[in-house]
Amino acid sequence: MTKLSVGVIGAGYWGRKIVDEYSKIEEVSIAGVADLDQKSLDFCAERYGVKDGYKDYRELLGREDLEAVNVCTPNSSHYEICRSALEMGRHVLVEKPITLTSAEGWDLVKLAEEKGLTLSVGHIFRFNNALSEIRRLIDEKFFGRLYLVEMTWANLEKPWPDRDVLMDLAPHMFDIQNFLLSRWPVEISCNGGAFRREAGEETAYVVSKYEGGPMAIANISWLIPRKTRQIMLAGESRSALIDAVAQEVTVYESGYTYRLGLERNNTIRDELVHFVKAVSDPEVETRSSGSIGVKTVELIEAAKRSMAEKKTVIP
Repeated sequence: MTKLSVGVIGAGYWGRKIVDEYSKIEEVSIAGVADLDQKSLDFCAERYGVKDGYKDYRELLGREDLEAVNVCTPNSSHYEICRSALEMGRHVLVEKPITLTSAEGWDLVKLAEEKGLTLSVGHIFRFNNALSEIRRLIDEKFFGRLYLVEMTWANLEKPWPDRDVLMDLAPHMFDIQNFLLSRWPVEISCNGGAFRREAGEETAYVVSKYEGGPMAIANISWLIPRKTRQIMLAGESRSALIDAVAQEVTVYESGYTYRLGLERNNTIRDELVHFVKAVSDPEVETRSSGSIGVKTVELIEAAKRSMAEKKTVIP
């Protein structure tokens, strides 16, 4: 069996999880890891046996045997690294957000198309068993007409100097709504604020309206001590509460409450396996395409515009 040669760029907290999962996928050979911190390179060598470590990611990209890369670096570096990888003919899976601006994102999408390369974005909740089941039930009209999608995506986080809560958490928010509803919002209204610093939202409330469909209301925050990844659906026939981390779904129906019997899956592994299949088989369409990633950035830009102009905007 020919193995896909993959490199991981960025071996911090998330990058190490990615290396760990790739090391367990039979169809993958880890070509090397790139990170500015020698300790991270040493960790990957000792824990996962990845002996080839590079402080300059360009050296990793230059390896003749390299076919694909997983980019797990700070958001501000995504565009430069992904563009370099695509220019050198490497398939790319980049963690969300794809880029900090939609203009940069569309540039990467165009380049990937011109080169005939796979460009995927780490919208990991598309691989969550609970959300996949909810999408199936929505498609089958299990809830009847869907009225409301209410999301709480919150945890206590330090005020990162290079990002705000919208760029950090809203990619998940908008992507999950799209995954469940199979469409993008036609109106967005947003309000938020910074509390521990002068600029850069730490909490935001986003209202999205959908053509012929429900309203989506989301609270995303870095200020709430209890980590919550929760979605509430309200429909004419039934409603449901989804714990996206525990992958548990509680259904409310005619005065009765019951939990669906779901098997929790390893979303990171399933995302990486899907990426490998998309690269290896032209017939497999990536579930988290670059275009989807850029659209979430466009919606974040619309939310920021709504805050700045203090009005509802059309994305």
